[in-house]
Amino acid sequence: MNINSKGSKDCTGKSKVQEDKSSNRLRISYFIIGLCIGILISERIYVTHRTLDPISSKLLATKTEFLDNHSFKSSKDDSIILKNESLPLNSDVAPTASTVDTATAVPEPRNELEKTLRLIAPNKELLVAISNKNMLWDNMLNSFVNGIKKSGFTNYLIVALDEETRKWCIENNVNAFLISVIIPDSQKGTGDNHAVSSMKFGILKQFLELDYSVFLSDIDVCILQNPFDHIYRDSDVEGMSDGFDPPTAYGAIDGFDDPSMGWGRFAQFYKHFNMNSGLFYLRANKRTIELMTRLETRLSKEKYWDQTAYNEEIFFLSHGDYKSPQVSVRVLDIYKFMNSKVLFKDVRHRPRENRPPKPIIVHANYHPDKHQRMKAIFSFYNDNDEGPLMRLPGGSEPGSR
Repeated sequence: MNINSKGSKDCTGKSKVQEDKSSNRLRISYFIIGLCIGILISERIYVTHRTLDPISSKLLATKTEFLDNHSFKSSKDDSIILKNESLPLNSDVAPTASTVDTATAVPEPRNELEKTLRLIAPNKELLVAISNKNMLWDNMLNSFVNGIKKSGFTNYLIVALDEETRKWCIENNVNAFLISVIIPDSQKGTGDNHAVSSMKFGILKQFLELDYSVFLSDIDVCILQNPFDHIYRDSDVEGMSDGFDPPTAYGAIDGFDDPSMGWGRFAQFYKHFNMNSGLFYLRANKRTIELMTRLETRLSKEKYWDQTAYNEEIFFLSHGDYKSPQVSVRVLDIYKFMNSKVLFKDVRHRPRENRPPKPIIVHANYHPDKHQRMKAIFSFYNDNDEGPLMRLPGGSEPGSR
């Protein structure tokens, strides 16, 4: 009877249901075991990969170090190829010319002047003096060059206007470059020095167009210290003034009285002495190139003093159809970049303790006996010998103080 009862239960299907449940539990167990094995295998592979990765990184670093430490040349022109470091992909720093990963070939010099400038003015600024053979007379050019050499800077160039001057410079180990010029008809009869001075603007333009800033100096200048240590480079033009005290050099507001105007009889205006066209620094940019171009063009057609034209082009205001070159201007310190009136009429007469420190440059612009004044200035400041300086008159007339 028990057997029949058991058979009766089988007929209802209950036993089959139990077998299915057992089979499902077994499949689930196999799945969980397989999943665990898969996770273990994946973890093992990941660990193995991370262990090998530093090795490949080290090989890459070694290759990069090799490339960094070796110079390569272009097969086309043998010019050095410059390599710049690149920024990380997610860097917050904006890329600049020094950070973009590009190879830039150093261009060939555009002309012989630029080839010379690359050798003597790596910082792209230099002192330029223009001379012809007249400055060899009485060794005036030699006195000028000795001032440069004693001041210890080498970024200078004598622009020789004739072969005699160039030859003298070579023989005396002086930086020089020959530029031949033709005096325009407009400047003939003005005197050799004035004619040469009028052509300096076209010469200076050649430097500016090559992106070299220039400190123009006449030859009647005593250089006592490196001038590049004492300029600001915040203006297009930095120049010496012909003024002899702060108001005349740096500017002052003056009054004008017209009694016929009654209530409005008084007006004010601004005044200062002219900038000297024989000692100034020009930053290389479009405005200074425009200034030099205007002066070159104007003086090739007009019989005009170059210093007057220089100041008119700088200071005359834009009006109507006329637009000025709009250069910014800084006046050099009158006691550092001193004209000879400041020295001979003022500074030398002060007690020693009230004299300003040794100037950077003294320009013998106010006096005709230029070389004699230069030698006295060098003796005064470099040799501590006051005698030659104190014996000279204050002006050009004997006995003037």
